[in-house]
Amino acid sequence: MSSASAHFSRSPLPLAHHNSLDVFAGWFVQLDGRQQALLVITYWAIWYAKNKLIYKGSICSIPATSTFIQAFILEIESLVVVSAPKPVPKDVKWFPPDNNSIKINFDASFNISTNSSVTGIVARNFQGLVMAACTFSHSAVTDAFTAEALACETAVTFVSDLGFNSVQVEGDSLSIIKKLNATTMDRSLLSPIISDIQNLRGSFDSITFSFVSWKGNMVAHELAKLGTQFSEPM
Repeated sequence: MSSASAHFSRSPLPLAHHNSLDVFAGWFVQLDGRQQALLVITYWAIWYAKNKLIYKGSICSIPATSTFIQAFILEIESLVVVSAPKPVPKDVKWFPPDNNSIKINFDASFNISTNSSVTGIVARNFQGLVMAACTFSHSAVTDAFTAEALACETAVTFVSDLGFNSVQVEGDSLSIIKKLNATTMDRSLLSPIISDIQNLRGSFDSITFSFVSWKGNMVAHELAKLGTQFSEPM
C-alpha cells in the first residue's frame, strides 16, 4: 500500500454520499492538515492531467502524476516555518562577494507544457564585474522544484569548470538552499540532484549557499527567460 493510501485508509471517502457537498465537506474537515493537502493536490494534479489530455492531446502517466504529487507534498513539508518570519526590506539589491570570492547567481524558467526548463547563471567578482554568464536548457523536467535544483547543480558545475576556488552560490529558491545547508541527508525526490551538488563541494577551497529574494536575483532571472529563445547552451 502506498503512503498516500495509508493516510486515507483510516478515513475512507464517503462514497455512498459522493453527490453531497455537505457530507464531503464534513468529511474533509475531519482530516488532518497533511491529509487535506494531499487530497487537494491530488485533485488538482488529476484536473491538470485531464485538461492536458483534452486540450493538448498529451497523456500524463499515472507514475508521473504520482511523482509530481509526492514531490509537491515533500517540498511543502520542507518549508515548515520554525520561527517567526523576519521583516523583508522593500529594496533588496544584489551585493558583491568578499574580495577573494566569486558570487554565482542562478535561476530557472520552467515550462510545464513541455516539461522543460532553462537555467540562467551569472558569475561576478567583488567589483560587480561579470566574469561569466550562460543559459542552459534541460528536458524531461517534472516540476518547478526539479528545475531549480538542476539550475543550482548546473551553476556549481559551471563555476567549477571555470576553475574558481572560492565561490558564493546564491539563488531565490529557499527550499533548495535549505536542503544544501541541512545537516541531515535529504530524502526527498530531489535527493539525487542534492547529493550531486554536495559531492561537487570538494572541487572548491570554499563554497557557500545562500538565499536571496528574486529582487536580488534579477540578472539570473532575466538570463533564464532569455535562454528560452535558444535550443543550445549559450
